[in-house]
Amino acid sequence: MFQKLRKSKKLLLIAMACATFAIAGCGSDTTKNTADNGNAVTWSETFDGTKTDFAVKSAPTHAVSMSQATTEMMLQLGLEDKMAGTAFKEEEIYPPLQEAYSKVKVLSDKWPSYEVFMSVKPDFATGWEDSFSKEGIPADKMIAQKVNIWIPESVLSTQADLETNFKDMIKLGEIFGVKAKAEEWVKGQRAILEKVQAKLKDLPHKRVFVYDSQDGQPFTVFEGYTTNVLRLIGADNVMSGLGVDKTWAKGSWETVVQQNPDYIIIPDYGNSIRNDDDFQAKVAKIKADPQLQTIKAVQEN
Repeated sequence: MFQKLRKSKKLLLIAMACATFAIAGCGSDTTKNTADNGNAVTWSETFDGTKTDFAVKSAPTHAVSMSQATTEMMLQLGLEDKMAGTAFKEEEIYPPLQEAYSKVKVLSDKWPSYEVFMSVKPDFATGWEDSFSKEGIPADKMIAQKVNIWIPESVLSTQADLETNFKDMIKLGEIFGVKAKAEEWVKGQRAILEKVQAKLKDLPHKRVFVYDSQDGQPFTVFEGYTTNVLRLIGADNVMSGLGVDKTWAKGSWETVVQQNPDYIIIPDYGNSIRNDDDFQAKVAKIKADPQLQTIKAVQEN
């Protein structure tokens, strides 16, 4: 049983369509420490083992998003007019956000060069952790130019869950002075998700394996947000709980065979530059692999 999954939307689409649980206080913080009234909003990030503190007293006006996930988070809060650029579009933009996305300058198909990044005079940057490494643009080069950097905890922590995503959205709202809008979004998500989970509560759980790509061995998800949100809709990741303290990383086909998943979920990147294999090619490759023929998901197609 093969299913498609658009991974880069895990911060938005899964949260909007899957399931939820009660999280005390997440949408009810009434503090006024927001960038829209002159009080500083503070946070910290760690790069190469070094902690850096950041603060804004007013909403950034030249933000650059270095991942599609964070781009869609910003667009969901109506921040397109605060964005100087976006980069690393992996697939089609979530349709309700397409119009807003079209108003933002695209700096690069992948990560922009330092020169292109600085050309838009950024005062804020967000994205994945590796967006601010040698793979993208090193954080220290941005910090030296007084660019504030924010990375959602939901893309970092192996303990991340739906609560983490909601807190990230509210924190992003604080930084840009639209906290009330973020809280309203969280409230709306809860209402939708509670209805979905109520319909699923009596259905049996399924054991799933998420197959992203492979270089000899499969790249997959172990712990963190994707695993925890899938669990909310009764899909238990067979790679979770095996002692691998990572979110996405290389696994082994031997482990997959041993775990014997009911379903194989395949990220479908559409127009991705990160992965040349399309969904059908991946399915064909799995079906043709002799070592995978005992897996229930393969046997039941």
